Amino acid sequence: MDIDTIAKTVQVLSVVAGVVVSVLSFTAASDKELQTRRLEAAKPFLELRQKLFLEALKTAAVLSTPEDRTKADLAAARQRFRELYVAELSMVEPPEVEGQMMELAKQVDPRLLDMSASQTAAYRLAHALRDTFRADWGVDHGASR
Repeated sequence: MDIDTIAKTVQVLSVVAGVVVSVLSFTAASDKELQTRRLEAAKPFLELRQKLFLEALKTAAVLSTPEDRTKADLAAARQRFRELYVAELSMVEPPEVEGQMMELAKQVDPRLLDMSASQTAAYRLAHALRDTFRADWGVDHGASR
C-alpha cells in the first residue's frame, strides 16, 4: 500500500468519524431539548400536584392529631379529606399516594372510604383525567415528585 492510499483512507475515516460524532451530538441535544419541553408542558400538572399534596398533608395533620382539634376543625378536615380523595387529589396522585391516603383513612375514620355512587363516578373521572395527563404530557406518576 502506498502513502497516497493510506492518506486517502485516513481522510475518509476522519470524515466518517466527524459525521458520526455530529449525529450523536445532535441526537443528545435533541433528547435533552425534548425532555425540557416535556417538563415545561407538565409544569402546570406538577404545580397542581404539589399544591394538592401540601393540602393533603395539612389535612392529614389535623386528622391524625384529633386531641388538639375542635369538633368543627375535625369535621372540616374530614370533609376536605374526602374531597381530595374522591376528586382533586385522585387526578394527580400516583398509586402509592392513593394507597397511603386509604391507609390514613382506615386509621382515622374508615367511613372516609365509603363513597356514594356519585362520589365513585367523580373518583373514576379523576382517574381518567389523570390517565390523560400521563399519556398527553408524558408524566410518570411514580417518578416525578
